[in-house]
Amino acid sequence: MTRLQELREARGWSRNALCTLAKLSYGRVGQFESGRSVPPRDSVELVRLAGVLGLSPDRAGELLDPVDEGGDES
Repeated sequence: MTRLQELREARGWSRNALCTLAKLSYGRVGQFESGRSVPPRDSVELVRLAGVLGLSPDRAGELLDPVDEGGDES
C-alpha cells in the first residue's frame, strides 16, 4: 500500500471519488496506488493528488512512499 491509498482510505473516499476530484483517470491512480507506475515525485499528477488530499505541492512525492501494513505496534 502507498501513502496515497492510505490517505484516500482514511478519508473514506473511493478511488473513483479521488479521481474525479483530481481530474485523473481511474487507471492512472490505480497504477500509482499499486506501485506499477512511478512518476517523477514532482509530477503534475502527484501535485494534483496532493492538493486534493490536503498536502502541499512539495510533499507530493510522499504519496508514492510505501506504508507498513503490519499494524503491530509492539
